[in-house]
Order: sequence, then structure tokens, then C-alpha cells
Amino acid sequence: MSLNAQIDERALVRRHLKLDHLNQLQIEKMADAFSVEPGVAKVVVRKQWLDIDYDAGVLTLDRVIALLEAYGGELSDDWWTAFKAHWYRKREEKLRARLAREEDS
Repeated sequence: MSLNAQIDERALVRRHLKLDHLNQLQIEKMADAFSVEPGVAKVVVRKQWLDIDYDAGVLTLDRVIALLEAYGGELSDDWWTAFKAHWYRKREEKLRARLAREEDS
């Protein structure tokens, strides 16, 4: 939806998340909110799926989830979505640590 000019390509991540408890109006409002969120490069919301590309140095998965919950939704509670969310968090932590080391060098 929106391309933020301040995206660090080295920290760009893509997340594919399954959503629960959102109607179409909530989905559209949520997509608009994400499109102006700092660090977001691209947002696509289809039915019960959120595809979001963002700068992990600026935005975190926990912030994405908080925005979902603010619009009455949540991540699906199936095991695969929970597994991916945990893996995404760990990857973001490692990516931010690597970026910090690069800046210190």
C-alpha cells in the first residue's frame, strides 16, 4: 500500500500471518493503519491473511500484533502460526543485533 522512503533494505523482512476474528471493515481499517506505520514497506490483507514487508530495525512483530489487536483481531492460535511467530521474533532479534554490530564497526 505505502512505500516508506526510509526503509533499510538490509533489515527488510516479509511476514505472512494468519489472522482470526476480523471482519472486512476491520481488515480495511487495519491495512490503512499499517500503511502509515513507520518502517512498513508493503501491506496486503486478503481475507484472513496479512502479508507485510517492514524494516525490522524500526518495526517489530510485537508491534504488528499490537496493531492487529487494536483493531479487534489476533493471530490465529494454530500451532503453525505460533511456531512462525516465535521464529520471526528470533530472526528479528538476530537481525537487529547484526545491524548494531555493523554500525559499531
